[in-house]
Amino acid sequence: MRIGVVSDTHDRQEAVAEAVRLLLEQEVELILHCGDIESPETVRAFKPIPTHFVFGNWDKDKVRLAAAIKDAGGTHYDSFGALTLADKRVAWVHSHERHQLRQLENADFFDYVFYGHTHVREQHRTGRTLVANPGALFRANPKTCIVLDLATGEIKPIIIPTKPQGGHAATAHAASAALDDGTGSIVMPPSVLPDAPAPPPASS
Repeated sequence: MRIGVVSDTHDRQEAVAEAVRLLLEQEVELILHCGDIESPETVRAFKPIPTHFVFGNWDKDKVRLAAAIKDAGGTHYDSFGALTLADKRVAWVHSHERHQLRQLENADFFDYVFYGHTHVREQHRTGRTLVANPGALFRANPKTCIVLDLATGEIKPIIIPTKPQGGHAATAHAASAALDDGTGSIVMPPSVLPDAPAPPPASS
């Protein structure tokens, strides 16, 4: 079973639509959203994949968000969620209330704990628990989400292409080809890196 994990979408609907498209390509069966959704319009973009949401500190209108999540066929929790998926115990939280993340991480109960809020992708292990932040779709460079294969334990980062001013988005193939060096850092394949400028002509 493969699941997607996203966070801090902050109403960036183009980035969300591209993330959902790439996660569909990865054949994920559901998505966990670690909070800071902001608007019902963003929720609707997740309709193609069953999505489980927790609320973050920027999710002010929880009543409208909860209604939109229900209409989209998703599930909402309050400050944190927990599920058993493929015999693995999984929890997720926004983490603006830091004590919640610490409690989940140090409970020695969950196989995976996901969190957001910092807009920085990272992963580490505390005892039996793998703790990971998928990154963000706003105020992050690059913008990322992750795919977890629950059968193998592999976590794959997905880079979301963005459109530079006057330019075109990077290809989805290049985005999904991002590699993880095992330390939580994202390693871009050569095909994604910009071409080096040509050297100046030799002076005569």
